This record gives sequence, structure tokens and C-alpha cells, in this order.
Amino acid sequence: MKREKFIILVVILSFCFFTPFFGAENVEGLLSGYLKNSLDLQSLVGKTQKAILENQLTGINYGFSFELSTGTITVTTGDDGSVQFTPKAQASIPQLNNLSVSASSKVLFDSNDSNSTVLNTSISLSADIISNNSKKREISLLKSERSVLTAKRNLQNGFISAEKSFYTELKNLYNMKSQLLTAQQDVYDSQLSFEQVRVQGYSTSSTKYRTAQLKVKSDQNTAESKKRDFEREVKIFAAKCGVEYNYSDPSDFLPTSIPTVEALDVKSFDQESYTKIESAKWTQYINELERSADSAITLSANAGMTFNYNDMDYNTINVGSDFTWNNTGLKLSAGANIPVGTDSRTPVLTMGVSIDPNAFRKAKINSQIEEIDVQQEQMEIIKAQEDYYTTVISQESSLQNLLWEKQSVAEFYDMYSKLASDMAGYYRQGIITESEYRKNLGNKQSYEIKSLVNAIDLIVYNDNTQLLFCPEIEDLDLEAIGGENE
Repeated sequence: MKREKFIILVVILSFCFFTPFFGAENVEGLLSGYLKNSLDLQSLVGKTQKAILENQLTGINYGFSFELSTGTITVTTGDDGSVQFTPKAQASIPQLNNLSVSASSKVLFDSNDSNSTVLNTSISLSADIISNNSKKREISLLKSERSVLTAKRNLQNGFISAEKSFYTELKNLYNMKSQLLTAQQDVYDSQLSFEQVRVQGYSTSSTKYRTAQLKVKSDQNTAESKKRDFEREVKIFAAKCGVEYNYSDPSDFLPTSIPTVEALDVKSFDQESYTKIESAKWTQYINELERSADSAITLSANAGMTFNYNDMDYNTINVGSDFTWNNTGLKLSAGANIPVGTDSRTPVLTMGVSIDPNAFRKAKINSQIEEIDVQQEQMEIIKAQEDYYTTVISQESSLQNLLWEKQSVAEFYDMYSKLASDMAGYYRQGIITESEYRKNLGNKQSYEIKSLVNAIDLIVYNDNTQLLFCPEIEDLDLEAIGGENE
């Protein structure tokens, strides 16, 4: 599949030149400045940088962690002063069944005794035997990576959207220029009509004379108004492009050419990359993972050993487990503290049971809700696929119309150009009137503008086509982009 490569700052490959009747700026420079000054692009750069940083935080939060702590330090002053603290070390590895290892002690320094006392030293180990923590960790990481992918896609599409906005505004200026030319032609025609009335000898107080005179003034006012509006919009556009406006005639600012582009075939894009289809399938995928992560049964176990408990002459081994059956609301916990190093101590057993009578009913309802969610997600995929087919038909039809219009405009422009060249000679020879010559010249200029507008429409069509599909992610130097946009 052939796709236009994503370009951070526009690169114009080729140009199609028309006979110029205005223009001093070039499209490449204007578009480059327009992109650099786009606040929307600067915002998208910041959002992408933020998504990348948040993804790094997520990786840290769900990765290996290690912590050291002194605990609370208690200092007793006086003759019997002492210092007491409870240091602790803990390490966890979520990717290994939520494995966690910890060690702690109670340390006492007595001013009356040069030696320190260490009590309640314990080492413990805990891990999940059956749980959904591993899947939830995977889901969180996937969502975080998806956020980065989405931000990068939005940024790349942001450049395409900015280019589209640039050409849409430029097209509006060409259309305003066309309207101004029409208005100026109307002034010329009304002046000719008024001159004929004067030549015919109508009195200045006659209705015929005054009507013709008012028509001239009205057309002049309309043309002047359009010229002022045109100049205002050109100045605004120049400011957006970062170009200093120093033209006496706003027409002199407009480019004389628009870059030619190869029309994109909407069918050359992978259907699966159609934005709505890709989004619907991602939603179904991540939701299915979340549903599978809701395990009905969880089981965890822990074990450890305590040394010199409260300065006793024996140690203890501690074991325990927790069991949960979510669909029934049943929770069981059991544990044992087993003394070692002495024959006179017996184990201490612990046990707990709890049950939620509503858990079964809620589990059944949740199961029904999940079935509806699955159906809705599948429907969204089907809707996206149907939307793809209608969009393909629409884009193909639009392209055919643009290509037909391009050919038609080119033919008319060629005919009017040749005719204008011939009529210029006829006018110099006095064969035709100035009015006839100017009218044909106006037609030529009108189709010249239509040629430029048609070239813009093809670029905008390509932009719209690309925005329908997920872009291929390019390596982006965000700092460089952000620096250029500052």
C-alpha cells in the first residue's frame, strides 16, 4: 500500500505553474510558517510528551520496587536515655505472581548498656497462587502504551489537519479574489453604461441618468468593500504564516502556484487501519481482557519467621493463606504461629470466615451485563465496517468529481488563454472594443483561480483521506518540534 509519508515541516516535491497575474509568496514558505505558529500543534506536542512520561511512571509503578525505612525513631532523654527504631526493608516483584519479600527488626540502644538489643526480627514472604493481579498489571501497561500511541497518532494527524486548515484558508482567499475581480468588472460595465447615457444626451436630472450614476457608485462601493475584506483576510493569513505584510495590493501576496499531488486511492489503505474499525476492535480487545481478569477465585499465601520475639527464648514460624470465591461472597482466612526452639510451646491457630448473601445475585446480574457489553462491542465493529464502505464510496465519488473538474477547468483555461492572446491583438487593431477584451481577460483570470482552487481541493481531499485511517507512527523528535514551535 502506498501512503504519503508523514512530514513534520512540509516538503514540496513539484509544482504546477499557471500564467501569473498576481503573487509574490510561495506556498512552501507560507505553509512552513503556518505549521510553526500553530498553537494546536504545540498543544499536541505537549500532550504527547506527557503521555510518554506517564507511560514511564506506569512501568515503574508496575515493575520491581525496593524500599528501605528506618521506621519511627524514639529518643528518650535523661539518665536512663535510650534510642529505639524499627528498620524495615521490602521488595516486590509484581510480574512474579505479586511476589513480596520484607524484613524488619526492633533495635534498642540503652545509655546504661554499651550493647544494642535487637528484638522481633522477622522475615516474611507473600505471593498470589490464584489471582487476577498479573492480568490487571498487563491491562494497565497496555492502556498506558495505548495512550502513547494515541497521542502520537493525534500529533501526526495534527500536522495533516493543520495543512488542511492552511489550504482551506488559502482557498478562501482565492475565492475572495475571484469575487473582487467580478465586482471590479461590474464597476467597469456600469461605467460604460453610464458613459453611453451621457453620450446619448440625457439630462443630469433625468431618471435614466441618475439611475446609471447610482449604479456606478453602488458597484464601486461593493468593489471597495470586497477589496477591504480581502485585504483584511490576507493580512490575518500572513500573520498566521509569520510573514510580514508589506503589499499595496493584497493580490500580490497570493502564491501563483499550488503544489501538484498524486491523488490517494482510498482503497490502497488497509481496511483494518480505518480509524473507527481500529478503535472499535481495540475497545473490544481491552474490554475482553478486563472481563477475563475478573477471576472468580483468588488464593494467596504468606510465610515468615520471627526471631527473638519480645526477648523470649524462642522463635516463631508464621504461615497463612486467604481464599476468596467472588461469585458466592465466600471469604476464608487461616494462619498459624508455630514456636520453634522450645518444647513447651504450642502452635497458635487463626481462622476467619465471611459470606455475602447478595454476592451470587450480583454476580448473575454482572454476567448479564457483560453479555450485553459483548453484543454492543460487536455491533460497534459492524457499524464501523459499514461506515468504511460508505466512506469509500463517498471518497471515490469526490475524487472522480475533482479529476473531472480539473480536466474541465484546464480545458477552459487553455481556451480562454489562447482567446485572450488573440483578442489582445484584435484590441490593438481596433477590431474589438475594450469591453470585449476585458471581459475575456476576466474569464481567463477566473479560470486561473479555479485551477488553483482545484489543486487545493485535491490536497485537501488527500488530507481528508489520510485522516480516515490510523497513521504509521514515525520517530518524532518532540523536543526539536516543541523548540521550533516556541
